[in-house]
Amino acid sequence: MRFSIRRSLCTAFFFFASFNMSYGHCDEAMHYIYPQSQSLSDDRRSDVISLMHEALKATEAKYGPFVLKPADVNVNYKRATQMLRQEDRITVAWLDTTKQLEKILLPVLIPIQKGIVGYRVLIIRSEDEAKFFDIDTVEELRQYQNGLVSGWVNEPIMNVNQLPYVRSVNYEDLFKMLAAERFDYFSRGMVEAYTELEDRSEVFPNLMVEKHILLHYAKPMYLFTSKNRPVLNKRLNEGLMLLIEDGSFEKIFCQFHGDSIRQTNLSERIQIQLKSNLLLSSAPKEKKFWFDPTKNTCQQR
Repeated sequence: MRFSIRRSLCTAFFFFASFNMSYGHCDEAMHYIYPQSQSLSDDRRSDVISLMHEALKATEAKYGPFVLKPADVNVNYKRATQMLRQEDRITVAWLDTTKQLEKILLPVLIPIQKGIVGYRVLIIRSEDEAKFFDIDTVEELRQYQNGLVSGWVNEPIMNVNQLPYVRSVNYEDLFKMLAAERFDYFSRGMVEAYTELEDRSEVFPNLMVEKHILLHYAKPMYLFTSKNRPVLNKRLNEGLMLLIEDGSFEKIFCQFHGDSIRQTNLSERIQIQLKSNLLLSSAPKEKKFWFDPTKNTCQQR
């Protein structure tokens, strides 16, 4: 079902773009071209694409037509950043922010997923469930190894908290490596983990979401554009603010993440706070931009 939702969204985006261009606006349309998913099973950012579409649609009267579509090339995180900086087939991307990124690219300073990916659950092997149940501190978690992709921004988080990990060059391989006992757990955003396992349940039936631990660290994800095209950035910022003000942002957020938030069962978990250097001084301070697990409107169906 989730795959069909994403395909429907993308089809709608292409139709909308074609509709604009058919009226002779091809040269005038603002092109928002984003990186492809990392694999056919990678459906993690459908909400971001939906928010971009609605933000651009909300600002159409002011800025005119737009094209929103995936790039025609599949590249890794590092290459996507380089291409975005040079506006080489990518003009917008969602990225976990760093000081370096905010120096070379232009961020839309609205946490596009309300910082929720900083709330982390553990994907583990089902036979290991018991050994994680009594873990309540960072110190206790250090006896086990995490898995991550080399270059991910949570790698320095693991380092500063002295949490050991095993690296992979490929996101999809991490599921195979966990199942093969190459490491002990795979830390995932609580709105990522359940869908990821659902999409891979036949291939990895022995993997599960651990039920006791909730890691947390500040992890804002922003939309980024090239500094050469500030108008692309300005339009997204204005559109997203309109969605926040009329409640559409929260509605889309809950539409995509409400089930995962409820499945996580936050009240039954022990939260382990990790040190983080990802919350920069540029981050917005107002509470309306951030997910609050104690005041979560998505808990209401």
